[in-house]
Amino acid sequence: MPSALAVFTCRPNSHPFQERHVYLDEPVKIGRSVARCRPAQNNATFDCKVLSRNHALIWFDHKTGKFYLQDTKSSNGTFINSQRLSRGSEESPPCEILSGDIIQFGVDVTENTRKGKREGERRDVFCSA
Repeated sequence: MPSALAVFTCRPNSHPFQERHVYLDEPVKIGRSVARCRPAQNNATFDCKVLSRNHALIWFDHKTGKFYLQDTKSSNGTFINSQRLSRGSEESPPCEILSGDIIQFGVDVTENTRKGKREGERRDVFCSA
């Protein structure tokens, strides 16, 4: 069976990243980079603090011909067209992704520091499906 391809493109208000082409031979983990897994053009790992290490899964179902996205208990949420997939840090049910959908991983957060609050230090990661 031919592989399905997911293309992650950066939106203007997103944390900056290079376009990604990820083949979905099996479910692919979307998450924050760590020492043993760095961002690359063929993965869904991002160097962005609003993502959890294991933020979400994306896959293609060959039987139905559909793409799916699932939040895997992320701290800052996963959104399709501004709709959050799950409440709090709960795992979401699989959600179908359609061509043209805007996918957002995480939200802007405010950090508390000893010197006070810093807002806008972290940015969302937006992708177009």
